Amino acid sequence: MDDREWHRLVKNGEDAGWKLVWERVVEPESKSMRSAEMMERFSLTAGDLMGMLYEEMIGKGKIDLYRGEGSFEGWLKRYVRGYVLNADPNKHGEISIEGAHPDAEGEGEAMALPVQDQETLRLEVWRMTLYFFRLLWNEDPERCYIHLLKTRFHLSSEEIRDFLDVSSAANVDQIFSRSIKFMRESWQKWEAGKKM
Repeated sequence: MDDREWHRLVKNGEDAGWKLVWERVVEPESKSMRSAEMMERFSLTAGDLMGMLYEEMIGKGKIDLYRGEGSFEGWLKRYVRGYVLNADPNKHGEISIEGAHPDAEGEGEAMALPVQDQETLRLEVWRMTLYFFRLLWNEDPERCYIHLLKTRFHLSSEEIRDFLDVSSAANVDQIFSRSIKFMRESWQKWEAGKKM
C-alpha cells in the first residue's frame, strides 16, 4: 500500500488504515528506547497515543496538513513523538491556559516557565545512551546485539533466537533483561556522579 492510499484510508477512518497506524507508528514508538521510559514515567500508554493521534488527525482535521512530502509514516511518527515529549504526568500533555496567567482568579501559582533547554537535555540523554551502549558492547557483544534487536528493530525472542542461534527464546529474554539491568545501573551511576 502506498502513502497516498494509506492517507486516504486514515482520513476516511477506515480500519485497515488505522490498523497500519497502530502497527507501524504507535506501537513501535511506544516500545522504542527513546519513548518507553518517558511513557512509563507519565503513565502514558500506546492506547493513549493512538487516541491523541486520532483526535488530532480526525477530530481537529490535521490529516489534511499532509501534502505527500516525505513518508506518511514518518509524518505521523513526528506527531506521536511530540505527544510523548510534551506529556504531563497528570494531564498527558493538555495544559490549561486559565492557570497560566498570574492574574487568574481563584487559581494557584502561575505556571512556571521552563528554565532548561529541552533540546540540549535530549541531546545529552542521547549521547549518554550511546555511551552506555558502548559500555554494554565492551562487556558482552551478544547481550548488546539482543538489546539492539529487541529495542530498535522490535524482533521477537523467537526471531532473535533463530537469528543469533541462541539456545532458546527464554534465554534471549534472560539476556535481554540483563542488558536492561546494565543500562539502568549505568544511568543510576551517571546520575549519582552528576550530583557530586
